[in-house]
Amino acid sequence: YKRQVSTQSTGQTENFKKAVLANKEEKKALTKTAYQRGLKYSREYRSAERKLITLRRQAKTNGNFYLEASPKIAVVTRIRGIAQVAPKQKKILQLLRLRQIFNTVIVKLNKPMHQMLRMVEPYIAYGYPSLATVRELVYKRGHLKVRGQRVKINDNKQIKDKFNNKDVVCVEDIVNQIYTAGKHFRTVTNGMWHYKVAPPKGGFKQKRRHFVEGGDYGNRETLINRFLARCI
Repeated sequence: YKRQVSTQSTGQTENFKKAVLANKEEKKALTKTAYQRGLKYSREYRSAERKLITLRRQAKTNGNFYLEASPKIAVVTRIRGIAQVAPKQKKILQLLRLRQIFNTVIVKLNKPMHQMLRMVEPYIAYGYPSLATVRELVYKRGHLKVRGQRVKINDNKQIKDKFNNKDVVCVEDIVNQIYTAGKHFRTVTNGMWHYKVAPPKGGFKQKRRHFVEGGDYGNRETLINRFLARCI
């Protein structure tokens, strides 16, 4: 009987060692893939930026203005609390997953989304995020939704297991899908918890006035990046 128990424990130890080795090899391969994808995306971003600069220069040389492409995504932060919110606005904020103050989400822009944002404008600050802002949010404030739990992203294996998709296996894939509003944008954003940012360093000016009037709420366009830099 003792010999039988000893044989079983030896077999279990061997299996455990094999599993650890396989896990190590998988992580190593995943790290290599993540590095290659990061390089690929970096080249794509730089190429797109250079092309944009060239088009702007050509337009200026010919005495014209270059019409920029309309933004594909917006970052939305709730800046007011839950007191005295009308039922319709409350429902829209719930649909946007902005149930608490300083909750932040990234949404894809279309006509219905523009209308929703306009309706809840007094409660939110929003605008068009840069690549740096998206990357900061995902790396510093990114959490996955795993079986209803909020789980901090610690390694790429979590992402691979969560999405089970060959196009989304690392953090840079998530950043790329969000920033470019890629074909897996909805899958990625739904699979992630909303971002919880800190109150802005230096505080607010006037929450109850629109940004264009010297306040805080409403559409800041690209200036949202400065605001979020104080929050992340």
